[in-house]
Amino acid sequence: MATKRAVGIWNASCVCVRSVLGHSGEIKRNGETRKVLLIDDDDELAEVLRQVLRDAGHSVATVRHGAAALELTQHISPDLILLDLSMPIMDGWSFVAQYRRSAKQGARIVLLTGNQHAPQIAHALQADGYITKPFDMDDLIAMVGRELSVS
Repeated sequence: MATKRAVGIWNASCVCVRSVLGHSGEIKRNGETRKVLLIDDDDELAEVLRQVLRDAGHSVATVRHGAAALELTQHISPDLILLDLSMPIMDGWSFVAQYRRSAKQGARIVLLTGNQHAPQIAHALQADGYITKPFDMDDLIAMVGRELSVS
């Protein structure tokens, strides 16, 4: 089975339907639904998070590693990046270093990690926040809402 490289990149029809219906969780900037880029190699977790965040009114794209995320950010500008640290090909540490050097940087970065040193790692990477795995979906949605309201 072929692995999908990016899933659900900014589903325009989904955005329009939510706008018409007045989805209560929707956060907009200049009339556009805010974009979340989820970078995680756990396909099952990524699919669940993508659906939960879409149901909360966000546009969501997912990729499996940092290299694919860097390529994608050359074409789109996410408002928030949810980033796993341990991934194949390019890990979260390397992604942050290269993303910060890119001309299109600007998204807030929140780490998704099971590492017990998450606060120190977030500080070292100058991430805007972190949430430790396993996490409660309501906590994740609340953090995404807070981070998007700041950016």
